[in-house]
Amino acid sequence: MARDIGTKCKRCRRAREKLFLRGNKCLSDKCVLMKRGEESATPVRRRVSAYAIQLREKQKLRMLYGILETQFRNYFIRAAKSPNTAAALLILLERRLDNVIYRLGFADSRSQARQLVRHGHITVDGKKVDIPSYQVKAGQVIAVATERGRKLVSSIVANKEAAVVPWLSVNQQQLTGQVLRLPEYEDVKDVPCNMQLIVEFYSK
Repeated sequence: MARDIGTKCKRCRRAREKLFLRGNKCLSDKCVLMKRGEESATPVRRRVSAYAIQLREKQKLRMLYGILETQFRNYFIRAAKSPNTAAALLILLERRLDNVIYRLGFADSRSQARQLVRHGHITVDGKKVDIPSYQVKAGQVIAVATERGRKLVSSIVANKEAAVVPWLSVNQQQLTGQVLRLPEYEDVKDVPCNMQLIVEFYSK
């Protein structure tokens, strides 16, 4: 399985803002952007083309969800069949199993959630699913099934408040969550990307 093995901090530096790819470390003084003062630094004044701006937004969203270019393009092709391509693309990304694990608060980052799924610690409706890109459906129940996985997730949950996501419900004691409904565009306001620019990038 192809995967991006580059350092996560470099991705944030490339995007010139925090993408919170390393969980709690991004909130601490260990954050590379904070150490180097790059997040608040005055940007260099130079002429930037419209293409470069669109590319930056596309790369930012791709890195945020930890997806390689080919898979990301496939998501866009599927989303393009919908009347609202921008909303459909974001909803497809949100429905990924690794993202749902992250949204439930069972992992500090999407990469950690992806690892939980790949190592077989997660079940969907009682069946083990080890595919991070698995698309969840309304009504499905996600659970941390293995003893090792429960021990790891319990330590994560103990240090944070229960996640508040309108389309998900979570039980921190039993380490289970349920998809109440499919996400809507308005539910995902914390994604720091201009979706319209991404649509324009692929529509050329």
